[in-house]
Amino acid sequence: MEKFPDLSEYSAIHFVGIGGVSMSSLAIILKENGKTVTGSDSTESDNVEMLRRHGIQVNIGHSGDNVAGAQLVVYTAAIKDSNPELVRAKETGVPIIERAVLLGMLMSAFPHSIAVAGTHGKSTTTSMVSSIFLDGGCDPTILIGARFNRINSSFKVGSTDYAVYEACEYVDSFLHFYPDTAVILNIDADHLDYFKNIDNIKRSFKKFVRNVNKTGAVIINGDDENCAHICDDSEIEVITFGFSESCDCRAENIRYENARPIFDAVYKGEIIRDIKLSVLGEHNVKNALAAICCARHYGLDNNAIISGLQSFSGADRRFQIVGEVNGAAIADDYAHHPTEIKATIAAARSAGYKKITVIFQPHTFSRTKLLMDMFAKELSAADSVVLTDIYSAREINTVGANVMDIVNMIDGARYISGREKIAGFIKENAREGEIYILMGAGDINKTISLLQ
Repeated sequence: MEKFPDLSEYSAIHFVGIGGVSMSSLAIILKENGKTVTGSDSTESDNVEMLRRHGIQVNIGHSGDNVAGAQLVVYTAAIKDSNPELVRAKETGVPIIERAVLLGMLMSAFPHSIAVAGTHGKSTTTSMVSSIFLDGGCDPTILIGARFNRINSSFKVGSTDYAVYEACEYVDSFLHFYPDTAVILNIDADHLDYFKNIDNIKRSFKKFVRNVNKTGAVIINGDDENCAHICDDSEIEVITFGFSESCDCRAENIRYENARPIFDAVYKGEIIRDIKLSVLGEHNVKNALAAICCARHYGLDNNAIISGLQSFSGADRRFQIVGEVNGAAIADDYAHHPTEIKATIAAARSAGYKKITVIFQPHTFSRTKLLMDMFAKELSAADSVVLTDIYSAREINTVGANVMDIVNMIDGARYISGREKIAGFIKENAREGEIYILMGAGDINKTISLLQ
């Protein structure tokens, strides 16, 4: 723990929106580093319960009184300037920093820091890289946006100079990071409430590349046209991955065993044979290639790569089979963008289920409105589609988003409101050999407890 900046001037730190995966991880790290940590969130959650078990006081609801005694206030990008805790902190002169700034401060202490960025696949790939490095004996510090089964947590404080963490682009958060190595998995049109268009997103990623240590490397998707010119003005080493012959690391001889991919990886002319994944989907082959590039860049051997990837069974809520009803599999999936929906349905199709039913909770009004046609197109690939109410997250509906607009674009789709009714629908209709995918980045996964 001594490698982290001691933040010695701040003994009492308050987190606004502490229940998020990254916020709760950072809060516990600082608590274990001797700080007095408090927090607030809008609702009770499993993470809030976990924080309390670690001795962290969490208040439900936001009030200026919550920051009493705090010497530093940390907030998430979803918190608005009008939040009473931020207002009180400003009135009383308490320093305020955004979550990404704190994360950047902590990660700057590691000479070998790996920031995994991209519109899709960050949690999975960060977990894959972590799994390889653990098998390679590197004992990295890990910060992931989802629970990683191998460490039974979303974070781990390691004992070496290696750190692996997610770098989210939303509101340019990742521009606070200065990694030794950056991974860019893909660039897609998302978070358009902030970025407005794909060109602004690409410009932001280009700025992120400039933050990478000059002696480091950028590992980037060589098949993604939006990634094509991100590194043009950079003198940093660039390593490409993908399926194209021109990529530094590419997959060959892809085949499937029990729907799980097996492939050979060719890294700068060297072949690593028979890499077996324990997760579904061709998209995960690309995620694995990015992880392989990280491993080889830092000199890890092929045994660590092969064992680390095979032992990785998935990150929480990433096409995770959580049970069954009437012989039908129930899956929990975080997909909230059309590209992610496409990949998840394709993975389910490759597994040979008799019927795929997607129950989708759109995430944020702005994303739903802007990507409505794409949502309808990708959801139509399922055999049966159910939509439920939009999860508002940080937004109010100023754009006129209506879930029924998507329902009406998909033949046979239906709308069901409320988790109890969704659970009843599954129990009534599920049959052996089928799969029901509870999909979305909101609270659709809370339906699972009603299926027990």
